Amino acid sequence: MEDVNKQMKLKERQLISPVQRGTGIVLIVIGALVMLVGLFGYLAGDWQIEPLMWMTDQVFIAREVASNAGTGVTGAFDLDGEESGMHVFRAELSGADDSVISVEAFDPGEYKKALKGGSLQFPATKDRQTQVIEEETPLTLDNGETVTRAVKFPGAGSSKYRSLKMTVEGASTLKLYALSSLSGSERRVVLYNSLTGQEVSSAMIPAFDASAPVRATELSIPAVGTYYVSVRGDIPIAAVSAIMNHAVIILLAGLVLVFNGIMMRLQRWERMKDLFFVEPALLLFLLFVYYPVIDLIRIAFTNMSVLTTGKQDFVGFANFDWMFNGAGKRYFWESLKITGIYMFWEVAITLVGGMLLALLFNRMTRAFNVMRTVVFMPKYIAVSTSAVVFQWILYSTIATGIGQSEGILNYTLALFGVQGPHWLIDSSSALSGILLLTCWRVVGYAMMIYLSAMQGISQDYYEAAAIDGADGVQRFRYITIPLLAPTTLFLFVTTFIASMKVFQSVDVMTGGGPGTSTNVMVQWIYNLTFRDFHTARGAAVSLVFFVILLICTAATMRYSNRSVNYDA
Repeated sequence: MEDVNKQMKLKERQLISPVQRGTGIVLIVIGALVMLVGLFGYLAGDWQIEPLMWMTDQVFIAREVASNAGTGVTGAFDLDGEESGMHVFRAELSGADDSVISVEAFDPGEYKKALKGGSLQFPATKDRQTQVIEEETPLTLDNGETVTRAVKFPGAGSSKYRSLKMTVEGASTLKLYALSSLSGSERRVVLYNSLTGQEVSSAMIPAFDASAPVRATELSIPAVGTYYVSVRGDIPIAAVSAIMNHAVIILLAGLVLVFNGIMMRLQRWERMKDLFFVEPALLLFLLFVYYPVIDLIRIAFTNMSVLTTGKQDFVGFANFDWMFNGAGKRYFWESLKITGIYMFWEVAITLVGGMLLALLFNRMTRAFNVMRTVVFMPKYIAVSTSAVVFQWILYSTIATGIGQSEGILNYTLALFGVQGPHWLIDSSSALSGILLLTCWRVVGYAMMIYLSAMQGISQDYYEAAAIDGADGVQRFRYITIPLLAPTTLFLFVTTFIASMKVFQSVDVMTGGGPGTSTNVMVQWIYNLTFRDFHTARGAAVSLVFFVILLICTAATMRYSNRSVNYDA
């Protein structure tokens, strides 16, 4: 049989035309190149691996400048990275403003504050410090001054920082005494407008030569404004930034080209048509389902934050250590416990309430059809809308106002002399209030599922049991419940997963409060990520929670295969 299959496959490949085979090779080569570009962008932008950090840093800096200026990313760098900069010894500004800044006035070392000289300054921040270095040999400027110190410019693209910045009141000229950081290689220096990020003028900085005087390089400043000087290479930062932004899409496009190229060499064109119709759905699945899960794993091992717009550091298992051994330990187990309690009651309400209602409404009359519709209708109402309505029904200062003390439900109970709890305000009753909404929404759906299953049970079983003297309770116990086992399993698994991921009703009604009494797992992940801005910690919790759900679901399905009878 295997030999026959091999012969059929070989015969089919022989029917593939040479043109199709050649096209397959072209697609494989192009796809491999595209994949390499996407992999480069993914490693540089998302993984930020150390060999590419010199490039990644410059791209992030350029994005920050562009964001502040409201323009596109500008500037360029070369393959020499951080060493593609220059050494600046002195700068003179003449024209509308006269200023001088000499590096000889500053001690060697790194500065977190700007080094100033009139309208000129070397900006600095805590993260981007200005580095004053001591030259190995004294250098002579063409104005006769001897210098031994310089500010070292790294290859910083269009950075406002680690550069020379000036604010002028009109047209001026900047005279810059500087040398390229690389021996035997000139560097292009560019004057940028700080507001727009656009290039104003540029010039070449001479190569490093300790034996010749350092000549001045002049840059023209056309008008009033704030400007900064930076080194520029020949590779546009905008192109690399675009590759980093769309790395995953580029990677997938390359993968599709390679895959199609391989398949074109293995099967006839008639079968390729079927494959082309399936691929869009597979791509959407890869991009919006599997990639987020993979990226979630990566984020969990970094220090990423919602407020972080640049470099991320890989911190290993630090986030998991915080969750299991650090300050997050108490919140993790508390949140898991609250989620478990909520899950237990929602599953119980769904299974027991749905089955009892199905028994009650298992009558095919017009009146019961109307009542079934009324009970099932809440399932069609959005959770957020239902939650807002229940805020008014229950006790909630969010809905009734700080000055009000009762919700609609408590007001009704008071008419009968019953004092209701402060549903969503007291930690002891807040979860019960959310479960009231849950009960109202889920029992109708479970009722309809059970009802459809009950309608499929043959009446012969009940008639035979009645002849044997079984009463209604016995028929329900020994016939209905066993034959509803597959339906019960379906409702249990789907309700279990949905209840463990509960979020909307909790977020709208309590936000996880009061205190942490309703801080279910997904709500805690949301608060960690978007309220406390600890994205990486939220990713770590999500990953652990995903594993817990996966194990519980797999265990349930394995148990069902042994215990649930699917024979009618």
